[in-house]
Amino acid sequence: MTGHWLGTDVPLHAQHERSAGMGLHLCAIVQRGSDSRGEHVEIVNDGDAPVPVTGLELTDCCGQQHEHVYSFPPGTDDSALELAAGRTAYVFSGTGRTERTPSGDLILFAGLPVPVWNDTSHVAYLRRPDGKIVDSMHVGRPPRHPDGH
Repeated sequence: MTGHWLGTDVPLHAQHERSAGMGLHLCAIVQRGSDSRGEHVEIVNDGDAPVPVTGLELTDCCGQQHEHVYSFPPGTDDSALELAAGRTAYVFSGTGRTERTPSGDLILFAGLPVPVWNDTSHVAYLRRPDGKIVDSMHVGRPPRHPDGH
């Protein structure tokens, strides 16, 4: 399983949509920290059922200009990659091997040689391929839940 960062000229839509039952939200943007893999974005499924994430995109935007887009990869055998209920997807900006932890969390890598989330004006957007925003979060904001999720 691999993902790709792609440049894009697709404009962001102004609407913010978090579908009922989708259960996904951006929980944290960790610029630096004790994790040797570096900066990452945490995306949590707080719903009651697994959610397919293949095809969803994580973007870094300044205004309406897309700098990068990370496309969530397919799962094994080209099936949809799913994030189980109560689990977290950690999308690291750097390089590494995609894996699923024993608890069901996803570890994903964008494969970039430099940090992305290095400015408090940056915004992370989780969106569908059609451009509709599922959730967004400014860099530097605290995690949305006391336990980090």
